[in-house]
This record gives sequence, structure tokens and C-alpha cells, in this order.
Amino acid sequence: MKLFCQLIVLLALSCVLSACDSRKSTIKSTDLPAFVAQKGSVYTITQNQTRLEINASTAGRISSLKIDGVELLLTADKASNPVWGSTFWTSPQSEWSWPPIEVLDTAPYNVSILDNRIVFTSKTDPATGYQFIKSYGVNTEKNCISIIYSIYNHSNTEKNVAGWEVTRFRPTGMAFFPQGNTESSSGIFYPLAVEHVGDMTWATYNAENILQNHHKLMTDGKEGWVAYTNAGKLLVKEFADVPVELMVAGEGEIELFANVEKTFWEIDQQGVLTKLAPGEHLDWEVRWHTRTLPESVSSKMGSEDLVKYVRGVLSGAN
Repeated sequence: MKLFCQLIVLLALSCVLSACDSRKSTIKSTDLPAFVAQKGSVYTITQNQTRLEINASTAGRISSLKIDGVELLLTADKASNPVWGSTFWTSPQSEWSWPPIEVLDTAPYNVSILDNRIVFTSKTDPATGYQFIKSYGVNTEKNCISIIYSIYNHSNTEKNVAGWEVTRFRPTGMAFFPQGNTESSSGIFYPLAVEHVGDMTWATYNAENILQNHHKLMTDGKEGWVAYTNAGKLLVKEFADVPVELMVAGEGEIELFANVEKTFWEIDQQGVLTKLAPGEHLDWEVRWHTRTLPESVSSKMGSEDLVKYVRGVLSGAN
């Protein structure tokens, strides 16, 4: 009920903001939630051992994720182009191809505070009619950071669209998730090397396996999570599981991507394909659970203890 109320208020907020896209943020530091600090256009959420930075001048993008001081993401200072941090796109990609839409992916967002959450709102893209709202908060009950992504259809045509969270890591570490009910594909790219152990799919970044093309994995997951671990730190991204019949055609619920330049890799997930009439919107919550792994939990590929630990994080036991 609380989340429903938050989404209703977000809808009302977007109606106001769509009429005044050029308005500048006028937030006072005293207005910020207790878990948020501001320095210029960067807003930092602190939740236990985690510091998550969001850059309002670059599309409300997550620019840093530190767990006990250890950086997990590919940050802007380590990248030579706009491909860094954790961003948000619409799927299917065929609607906008490449590069991503500037007003949604790299342009400044308006910032506001609503119901103890910090909210970043884009202008409307004139080509697609899309407007994004990204709302960040702390879920104390689940001990995680809550992100609500909203896509608004301000065009004159019906849209079939899903949310797509794109999280970029440095070229190291390991991803894993419960394998779903479809075969894997790689689209126009080379297949990304993975291993299947029991009901889990594992991928360890290995630069030697990156050949003369980008590498990609697109597949179905189950249980609604994908995890990444490196240097004893853990990020679990939790979301509503997507039935196979509601996945975007030619895409995957879970997607892994490694670029041929060997400078980063992505661990992504997509939401349910949703029909949006003009004026309608969708909301999609993703929860980021972060931990320093106990020494007793092995982080090796295929570790049953690691999978058990992640499931314990999601259930509230860890």
C-alpha cells in the first residue's frame, strides 16, 4: 500500500513537471532525507556500509557504488566516453538504436524530494515522447536501496515498452543468476562464455575470452534476481520476475555484455513488456542489496554457499 501511494504521488508530480521541463532544482539541504547528502549535482545515499552516488547533471545516473569503501562500478573517471555507471533505457532497443537518447541518458534531470525519496525527472524526448522519472529511497525493512523507474508516454501513439536497467562494472568479477526457461542468445554479437551449474548460470570476466567483437548473453532468469561479486563485495539486484511470454522479443530478462575494448562489462535486467496508451506510464521497482561477504562464504564459481547466502539476503535472513 505504501509503494502504491508513492507511485500515485509520483504520477501527480510528473504531471506538474511535464508542464515545466525547464524548471531548475531549488532543493535546500534541510529538505533532503536524512540518508541523502548533496555536493553540487551529486547526491549520495548512505545505507549501512553502502554509499551510492547519483549524478543529476548526467540523467540521474548512478555514478558510484561503494561497499565498505570498495568501488564496484565503472566510474566516469575510468571511462573515455559516456558509457559508465548504472543507467536506464527503454526496451526494445530497436526503437532508438544507438546511441542512447541524449535527453534521457546524459542530459541533466530536475531534482525534487517526495515522501522521503529523492526524485530525478527528465525532460520529454520529442522523438519518442518518453519521459523518465527515477526515484531513490532506502527500504529499512528489506535493508536495501529502492529504485523506482517510471516511463511516461507523452507521444500520440501506443507504445509497447519495458524498463531496462544497465549497470556497468570494471572488467573484473563474477555474475550469477538462476537460469530460466529459454535458451541463451547473443544477437549480432559473439556469445559470452558462461557455465551452468545446477539451476544457476555463472559468468566470470576473463579478458582472454573477449575476441574481435563485443560479447553478449540474453536469456530468461527466474526468482527475480541477478548478482555480482568482486573483492569480497556483493551486489544483488532484485526485481519482479518476468514470465517468458512477457519478455521483449529479441531481448532477455537477464543480459550480460562485454565490450571488445575490454574496458567494462554490463549486468542488466529488463522488466515486463507493457502496453502504454498516450498519457499512460509504467513503474518498475529494482532493489539493490549490498553486502561484504562473510569469510565463511566462498565466492568461487558454482559456490552453493554463495547462492544460499544470496537467497538469505533476499529473504531477510542475511
